[in-house]
Amino acid sequence: MKKILLSLFSLVIAISLTGCFGTGGPQLPGVNTDEGVDLKKIKTSDYKNNLDDLEKYLTDLKYIPSDAEPTLMMYQVIGATAGNRYNFTVDNSPVYVEIYEYNTDKLNEDAQRVISEVKKNGSFKVFTDKDENDYPAELSSNGKYLLLYTDNSNNDKNVARKKNFIKAVKEFHK
Repeated sequence: MKKILLSLFSLVIAISLTGCFGTGGPQLPGVNTDEGVDLKKIKTSDYKNNLDDLEKYLTDLKYIPSDAEPTLMMYQVIGATAGNRYNFTVDNSPVYVEIYEYNTDKLNEDAQRVISEVKKNGSFKVFTDKDENDYPAELSSNGKYLLLYTDNSNNDKNVARKKNFIKAVKEFHK
């Protein structure tokens, strides 16, 4: 049963990270790269150090659209304690964001492996012996959050927005 569940999860994550969406699917919520926010008014100290508040922080920064609905991920497979996925567009480019939370005081074997791989390689494999895919990821400065951010656009504004999104996650309660 565990092998079937792991195989299914591997398939789901592989499909999700490739950015495959049919043209007849629902319209994704979007953000415009020209939208801005006064970063002096939004401080991480106004948010608790948990996944829900990190997501609120990113929404308040307008990095995640306010109408984007999170999808609960199978976070246990990578040893996380929580995880959500967001799908939206940035200047008409599909963006896929997955954010996972870890209990840094109590990391299981899977969590230790994933975090170690990300620190070493900037990516990880979901299953060490069966998965040939490396998933690029970023780790927050406090080691509590893992971020996967996929935007295949080479538009300068999209590239800058991705960089700023990653910076916001890395600096959240560092």
